[in-house]
Amino acid sequence: MKKIFIFCVLSFVLAACGGMIQNQNGSEYLTQLKGEPIGCTYLYKLESEVSVYDADDARRYLENRIVDQARPGNAYWITSQRTRPNEWVVFGPERAFVLTANVYDCPNPRSARIASDEAGVYTPIIDDGNHCDNRPYGCH
Repeated sequence: MKKIFIFCVLSFVLAACGGMIQNQNGSEYLTQLKGEPIGCTYLYKLESEVSVYDADDARRYLENRIVDQARPGNAYWITSQRTRPNEWVVFGPERAFVLTANVYDCPNPRSARIASDEAGVYTPIIDDGNHCDNRPYGCH
């Protein structure tokens, strides 16, 4: 009976470890973008690595790091995310989250237009090198 009780308590403690990182210094006001924004000023690229149990905690850690920068910006786009195993860990998370984000200053970050949303508007120009060969009167 004691073993079952200890197992339940340990399971509860591990489940409670999610959501440990809280927003700080106004990082809850940052806007996470779904793609590269149009009309925003690119400020810098930031990479963060943190050993946590939950991906949301890793994102909040990144947001807190953005706010702590000299030019914090008001929007970010996560360009890559991956995990790497933590070696020699007995207690704690088995993996570290590595997030890379581009940070932007947008006039209105909540309604920023995304380049991928606008992709259907533009038609690509394919340059095959034969600009004049197929025209009857040459190039103009």
